[in-house]
Amino acid sequence: MVIPADIEIRPDTDISPKERAEARDSFVQEFERQFSNWVDIARVCSDIERDKDYLLLGFSSYHAWLIDRAPRSRSYIYLVTNRYRELIVDIPEEELAQIPLGSAGVLKQLSSKIRQDPEVRKAARKKPSELRQAVRESHPEMHIEGLDARTLDFTESQAAVWDEMLACYRQMNNHSASAEEAAEWIASQWLDGPWEDSGYSNRERAKQIGSYDQEGRSDNPDWEALHGTTTTRFP
Repeated sequence: MVIPADIEIRPDTDISPKERAEARDSFVQEFERQFSNWVDIARVCSDIERDKDYLLLGFSSYHAWLIDRAPRSRSYIYLVTNRYRELIVDIPEEELAQIPLGSAGVLKQLSSKIRQDPEVRKAARKKPSELRQAVRESHPEMHIEGLDARTLDFTESQAAVWDEMLACYRQMNNHSASAEEAAEWIASQWLDGPWEDSGYSNRERAKQIGSYDQEGRSDNPDWEALHGTTTTRFP
């Protein structure tokens, strides 16, 4: 048994050190519960939008209310409410609360019929990677993709441009869109976009200049002079 030493006794409180420790411990556990249970905040925010509670609170729209009330967590709230609304029609809330947010993202990619599969529901309570593997084995027709994590080190000015782009993309397309979705859309737009007034896309023009591989390496003779002899993949 660990015996605490030098317990601070505060004269300005009428609770014992043991009671104080338990209260703080309880606070941390409650924080952990709220942090882990994404379903609660998703349900409440969905109800606020559905019932237009924001009008009673003096806001013209749900989005205006969310930006004011949860400026630091609104992206997270957009994400969880989107997954909640998609899945609640197929999965009871009590069960949904036992599914990690990452696994909920995988379930969102599946058809309603596949979500009813008991084995898929069981695997959904595990890590996203385990759920993906279970779906690949039992429902290969779903073509669930794996993840390829990338890390980018932006300068402050680059980060500001990225953040503005992402905010604009979400405003104009989907408030709950992920950064990955936005990046894919922008990359595809550039690849298929026109190269000057040539009548060719940027992708076609790059192939005319020389071959390149999917890791971004080119056989352009200027490549090594510009980028060095090796290309480092994002981890």
